[in-house]
Amino acid sequence: MRNRKSVLALVMVIAMIGSLLAACGSNNNKESGSNSSTKPEKVTFATLSFNRIPNDLSRITEAVNKITREKINVEVDLKIFGPADYAQRVNLALQSGEKLDLFTAWEQFPNFASKNQLYPLNDLIDKYGQEMKAILDKDFGEDLLTATTIDGKIYGIPANRGMSIPVNFVYNADMLAEIGFTADDIQSVEDLPAIFDALQEKYPEVVPFGPINVNPSDTALMQLLKGVNKIDYLTDSSGVGVVLGDSGEVVNLYETEAFKEGVAMMREWYENGYLQKDAVVATNPFSEMVSSGRGFSFMGGYGGMAAGEALSAQTGKNVDMKRIAPFYFDTNAVIAVTWMMSSTTDVPEASMKFLNLLFSDEELLNTLLYGIEGEDYIKVDEHHVKFPEGKDASTVEYTAHLSSGLLGSESLQYQLEGMDWSDIELKLRENKETERSPYFGFIFNQNEVKTEVSSVNNVVNQYLPGLVTGSLDPDKAIPQFVDALNDAGAKTIIKAKQEQLDAWLANQNK
Repeated sequence: MRNRKSVLALVMVIAMIGSLLAACGSNNNKESGSNSSTKPEKVTFATLSFNRIPNDLSRITEAVNKITREKINVEVDLKIFGPADYAQRVNLALQSGEKLDLFTAWEQFPNFASKNQLYPLNDLIDKYGQEMKAILDKDFGEDLLTATTIDGKIYGIPANRGMSIPVNFVYNADMLAEIGFTADDIQSVEDLPAIFDALQEKYPEVVPFGPINVNPSDTALMQLLKGVNKIDYLTDSSGVGVVLGDSGEVVNLYETEAFKEGVAMMREWYENGYLQKDAVVATNPFSEMVSSGRGFSFMGGYGGMAAGEALSAQTGKNVDMKRIAPFYFDTNAVIAVTWMMSSTTDVPEASMKFLNLLFSDEELLNTLLYGIEGEDYIKVDEHHVKFPEGKDASTVEYTAHLSSGLLGSESLQYQLEGMDWSDIELKLRENKETERSPYFGFIFNQNEVKTEVSSVNNVVNQYLPGLVTGSLDPDKAIPQFVDALNDAGAKTIIKAKQEQLDAWLANQNK
């Protein structure tokens, strides 16, 4: 009996020691991996892919979870949607109460924040996000998270990518050479008509220029004429309520001389035959015209210097590009792609552990981007990969490489063989060197003017495409445009922005 009691006591002591060790392990983020006796917490992570999405994601999900279980004792329920339905699926999940812990959105961060749909991250970053924060500080600067901070609370983590995207003139380099010009002949938009005239003479069937897409972002072209490229949209891309330079005055972009001169130029280009007559209703990007040999050039924002190579591969033409205006960092440039945590999450600590790993762990990030090494991709060198023999992006079982720049840190992402790694380093360096708006970090709260914002956007969509493509006569259309904007509530929006901006500036000076 005595021996039985001794054995029982020894078993109890061993069990107690085991429990204590397990408890210690569970309190350490770095050691709560596969050896922990605690059950992994489940995080629902919704991301998007611009590649073909396989019907069965179990193979990739398990590869991801093998990493996360070992390193942070977390498992991931991986949701991947295409760009056409990603926003709808995320919004539906948030509204219905479906489990969703981490998600992103294109230029919608302020909207989610204003609806109280986001979880504050300050304490979580301090406890579980230090590696992520260190990389963000190194690659961008310590002020990055001011762009996602509202009333002192951080509500999002911007994707760590090249965010400085200067305006570039993109063109068929072979055609440019054949008409007797070089890239050195292109210093500003004022140099382009002479090139277009020469092109029309030699290639009358080729359209000299087209907007990359017909949307408000193409107003970037208007900002180049008088050196007025320092425009802060104050996190509302409609153009109603912007600040030029450091004036501190909120104005309607569409009433400025920069806009009037810009659309007058586009009207002249249109009348000279530099654009398609139906450009305003074109549904396909102009890069397809370039690819077919029927288009010569377009204007677009691209970071780094290697985008021409990617566009050449995409179009099958010798495409090059020339920077034609510097970039200007406003808050929108940073929050365009932001990772957020749902306010309804029941696993905030585990979600931050996963987000921290996504931004700081090369293995996890590239598994999500390229799949499983040896099956979906082959490592070429430290920074480059290629598809397995006989495979490409359309036939490999899994790849999401076109989501590069949306996930984690671009400094840790593999690049496809042939891409210049120094271009990644350049983009990250320019994040630090590019001039920032004095209002960097200001976020406009639209709650009080939601109706006006919706009405104004409808007016912008009605008039702006015709003005940026030159198909509308600006002398007639601009007064009508401005009147319609004012009827829709533009002045109310501008007043609200000015009040909020003044309050924000006063707070910065405390």
